[in-house]
Amino acid sequence: MAFAKKRKVDQENRQFKSDWIEQFCFILPDRANAKPTCLICMKTVAVSKAENLRRHFNAVHAASFNASYPSKSDQHLKNADSISLAIDSSCDRTDMEQLAVFVRFFDGKTFREELLCLLPLPGHATGEVIFNELTQFFEKHGLNVRKIVSVVTDGAPSMVGRHKGLVSRLSAVNPALQSFHCIIHKSVLCAKLSEEMREVMDTVTRLVNFVRESSSLQHRLFRALLEDVSAEHKDLLLHNNVRWLSKGRVLERVCDLRDELLSFLSSLQSKKAQDFHSFLSDNKVMADVIFLCDIMSHLNHLNLQLQGKNHTVADMYEAVDAFRSKLTLLEKDIQGRKLHFPRLREHCEKNEMQEDPAMRDFVLSLAENFRERFESSPKLSCDILLFLRQPFSVSADGEWTAEAKRLVPSLDEAALQMEVLEMAATDLLKAQHKDVGVSDFWINVVPQPRFQNTRAFAVLLLTMFPSTYICESSFSSMNAIKSQDRNRLSNTHLGQCLRIATTEYKPDIRKIASSRRSHFSH
Repeated sequence: MAFAKKRKVDQENRQFKSDWIEQFCFILPDRANAKPTCLICMKTVAVSKAENLRRHFNAVHAASFNASYPSKSDQHLKNADSISLAIDSSCDRTDMEQLAVFVRFFDGKTFREELLCLLPLPGHATGEVIFNELTQFFEKHGLNVRKIVSVVTDGAPSMVGRHKGLVSRLSAVNPALQSFHCIIHKSVLCAKLSEEMREVMDTVTRLVNFVRESSSLQHRLFRALLEDVSAEHKDLLLHNNVRWLSKGRVLERVCDLRDELLSFLSSLQSKKAQDFHSFLSDNKVMADVIFLCDIMSHLNHLNLQLQGKNHTVADMYEAVDAFRSKLTLLEKDIQGRKLHFPRLREHCEKNEMQEDPAMRDFVLSLAENFRERFESSPKLSCDILLFLRQPFSVSADGEWTAEAKRLVPSLDEAALQMEVLEMAATDLLKAQHKDVGVSDFWINVVPQPRFQNTRAFAVLLLTMFPSTYICESSFSSMNAIKSQDRNRLSNTHLGQCLRIATTEYKPDIRKIASSRRSHFSH
């Protein structure tokens, strides 16, 4: 009896179906002999069969998603008394505008920062469109818009427009809503360069672009020169306005490689190279470059303090207040010993020159910009921030208690004042306050219900987002997930993958293992 020869896998001619992209998060790369590839983990399966793809998705990623973002998180969010939102948008690899909405809330034990949703905006991203998309999401998931106590944005017109912006529309729903312009963005805006300093910065940027971007050969030769002389750095850095620390680092690299740049530019014959050589040879002009390098290092230090997750409003404003005090010192120091301008001091001593008065004017302007942006029309008074950080130092009958009542209409202002006085007389709380952070103090030290009103108000303040940093950092993850090779990833799957990448929830491995039955081949 003749037996039919068994077909090999590569002879079955199985076709990949486009529906599998949505169902199982798989794509088929556009190359010869490509195998179905998982968009989440980049693993492949041997055969284009729906069952193979379903098995991989359910066994590997359904578990990881459920573990990383369990359903109880939704319950925590719904039970929270107040929530705050951080909102920002960016385009993904396919030029789709993606609105990242992060939520911060108190779950009864700790403060959590989670991706609430990633909303695609295919058309114009107006305030009305964003508001409608956001409210529809809240309605769909049974969330209460009135619980939103604060919103922080990057200050774009679609967000903060007086009549049609997102914030004004949310304020119509909740009049007590507080809106904030991201503290990091505000601090960057304070460092706006004067016309003279901006020209210096622009010239440095053009110089870097000339060396690195004019031609591949020129860039290779420059790097070879750095290698030959064992320079401190291997290359120049490109300036990127989107990255907050970019200017300072670009300036530092140019200052460090000044001698190598002069040597390299002198070997080139072009007019541009000669102009840039003259720029770097001029000690007066270089004094401005070096000054910007020094002052930007101070700004970068502040910027790094403001970055990161789980920062409270108190932490951020404390860092800004400290920097404003430093500016007063820097103003005196620039005309004196220049202790805080080490590069500039060395340059001036070496070339027997004095600093330009424009440098002092820049520091004065910087201080004035910080004063205007962080003092005019403050969203939270100094006394409220003092209450949060040092509750034993604030006056019980100050105007801040009335402001607290406006922020939390349900708050008992009279009881709040009495509790503040009682806290000030409690030596045990004072002693414990020294040993813990602000959040830990209000969550774990201040007892309920003895200080019910003070604790409730402090928790509300600690719920507020001070910046959109968490949104900005998530966009890096978004671009890594939806890369050029995975640009067919659907908006739904992109949001799910980003939630897994950014969640603070930890998987319960034992629970996952107990809920799954092992399969034995024999």
